[in-house]
Amino acid sequence: MFSNWLLAGVKYYLTKHGVFKGGIIAKCGGKKYVLSPWVYSLIVNTYYDGLLRNVSCSNNGFIGKLWGVIDLIIRNSNGLLRMPDGTLLTLESFDSVVLAETWLYDIHFLGFDLDNWFVLDIGAYIGDTALYYAKRGAFVVAIEPLPGNYNVMLRNIELNSNLKSRIVPMNIAVSGEDGFVELGYSASVNGGASIYNARKFKSKVKSMKLSTLVEEIINMGIDLSRFRIRVLKMDCKGCEYDVISETNVLRLFDIIKIEYSGYLRNKTYHELKNTIEALGFKCRNWAHNEIALRIGLDKHGVLTCVKQGEVIRCTSQS
Repeated sequence: MFSNWLLAGVKYYLTKHGVFKGGIIAKCGGKKYVLSPWVYSLIVNTYYDGLLRNVSCSNNGFIGKLWGVIDLIIRNSNGLLRMPDGTLLTLESFDSVVLAETWLYDIHFLGFDLDNWFVLDIGAYIGDTALYYAKRGAFVVAIEPLPGNYNVMLRNIELNSNLKSRIVPMNIAVSGEDGFVELGYSASVNGGASIYNARKFKSKVKSMKLSTLVEEIINMGIDLSRFRIRVLKMDCKGCEYDVISETNVLRLFDIIKIEYSGYLRNKTYHELKNTIEALGFKCRNWAHNEIALRIGLDKHGVLTCVKQGEVIRCTSQS
């Protein structure tokens, strides 16, 4: 892949251990690329793991295919990821599990045409689901508490200027109380950040109850009643058990989709399912990845709940 692979590898090793500073020069197809140690490591590791293939180097830059369908592009040392639907992400957004779930396995799929749909995305991470839904026509309020994740999400939204008007990002947490909560996380960009998970680092962030958040959204001038379908999507690593206590607010939504993490709180999905179905929804739970199968569906998986009646006819048409 790199014609100077030995020299580049040695420079990477020495840079990683603090002997050298600066970028790593990688040569490919007669071109030189100055890569950060992180980008160099990403390219090499995904290549040798078999994820990155069809690598080419030309005047158009360094281009490879992740899983055969996601473009990894580097031009002038700047990296981008281009999803199968054309969505662009910064290279720092690379998360093999999340990218595969969102764009390869379509675990967030709700319909091809989401025009006039509203999605409240609690746990928006790097903006992958917000962009995924906006690309299909939905209007999304994207909630992400961890500052590192939130900043990457903002950069990803900027890369997709045609979708920017459909996404409202908010840097807050959602919990059982208004105020502040402490998030545990293991890296500045981290999909596992949680109030209920002890990690190496801590971050104190503003928090709102679901009812307060909905009031805030309405105060922004967003009229929820004008949307054809209203979706509550949650992937907040344990906060879902606090959110469902506000049953009056849950009634505002037509579809509730939760990636539940009961293992963080020694709870099962039954508490979620029973509460939501009592409001007139029909729920099913399913495994969205191998981790859910390993932990067990009782404590980790996806719960998709659809309000019975008119909404079923609406969603079947989309």
